[in-house]
Amino acid sequence: MTSDLSSLPNDESALLNALPTDGSAVSNPSLRQYLKWNRNRYFLARDGLVDRGLVIRGRGRGGVVRRSQPEPSADADRVAVVVQRGTPDTETIEAAITDELSLYEPMRAVIERDWAQEHRQDLLAVEITALGGSRPDGIWTRPDITTVEVRTFEYVPGKHLDVNTFEVKSPSAVNVQAVYEALAHRRAATRSYVLFYVPPEKAAALKHDVEEVATAARMHGIGVVTAANPYDYDTWEELEEAQRFAPDPEKLNDFISTQLSPATRSLISRRLR
Repeated sequence: MTSDLSSLPNDESALLNALPTDGSAVSNPSLRQYLKWNRNRYFLARDGLVDRGLVIRGRGRGGVVRRSQPEPSADADRVAVVVQRGTPDTETIEAAITDELSLYEPMRAVIERDWAQEHRQDLLAVEITALGGSRPDGIWTRPDITTVEVRTFEYVPGKHLDVNTFEVKSPSAVNVQAVYEALAHRRAATRSYVLFYVPPEKAAALKHDVEEVATAARMHGIGVVTAANPYDYDTWEELEEAQRFAPDPEKLNDFISTQLSPATRSLISRRLR
């Protein structure tokens, strides 16, 4: 669906004008910095343009967008300046992150706030599930972080429950085993991801391992995300998008009853009524 550009709200028009007309992608963080907007103002305008069919979302650090109908442009140099970004304070992060357990809460918070906003998800709950519940089917059945969403669609009847899982790994655990852990989680989830903390100073050394993981994940429909800074979504990059699967209803029900908190179970029950 396209729209009369002359009738666009001011913010949507400003955002569209900030994008290269040749269809080059620009990251959400770079555009926010260029426009000097806060997150809510930016994503309200971005989502409006997505709904009008004028821009397309893509994968990249912090998420990227591009025009849906590119044309040859002479303004590429102007927007290229927008994508310049600084690096996070890695010394401060390294001091705070001592092991995998220390990654759970900052990453949970980023998923709840920034990941959900970028992916247009209205999440009921985002829980750290690594330390609770039970392991009824083996060592790989309890994901580190779990999100829950109940979705409805204009032309599709009913309510649709999405339970997405994240397997969090520190730099020392970037290997294909994480993919098979996530694959085990997907028996009771709609989408499963591996989420690696890859600090900038270790990115070059881990590049081959990350590529190997991405190749294995692609074969199985598992998502792969790297985070240079676990506290800052602008440094997160979705290398592989997770495919949506329909889990066995009995396994999904068992997962909810054994792994999620009573408060979340109550929210799910109320939302699905």
